[in-house]
Amino acid sequence: MFKQIVGSLRYLCNSRLDICFAVGLISRFMEDHRQSHMKAAMRILRYISDTLDFGILFPKSAVNAKSEIICYSDADWCGDKVDRRSTTSYFFKYLNALVAWCSRKQPVVALSSCEAEYIAGSYAACQALWINSVLKELKINVKKPITLQIDNQSAINLAKN
Repeated sequence: MFKQIVGSLRYLCNSRLDICFAVGLISRFMEDHRQSHMKAAMRILRYISDTLDFGILFPKSAVNAKSEIICYSDADWCGDKVDRRSTTSYFFKYLNALVAWCSRKQPVVALSSCEAEYIAGSYAACQALWINSVLKELKINVKKPITLQIDNQSAINLAKN
């Protein structure tokens, strides 16, 4: 039963980014799950049933909207207590609508919160370059360079240096 629920939730993650992290977390216990993991899966199902009317809206008309892309990047330092790896997350907004996002564990163990944030920012910068090239191929003119927002002052200073 647990595997069926998690499989269905993983399929639902394609259209519901708000549950991706939680589903990814309980997916790690597919083979050796406990009662607490089943409770977490049921809590996710309850959350989905309560938020069926919510969604991501893309503006219909963007006449007065600023044609710019903003990226927000964040990381948690040593978020996973088992292997001590941090979780990187970032998302991109275009015309004030969410267009791309990611949340995943970092492949290396960061030794400080500055390093974890810097790694997250570098992944976001790589994605920003790719998004910029896709927009150029689609002949979409973005007036400003992509803005990368990072909330860690040490990581910002490290990137500037």
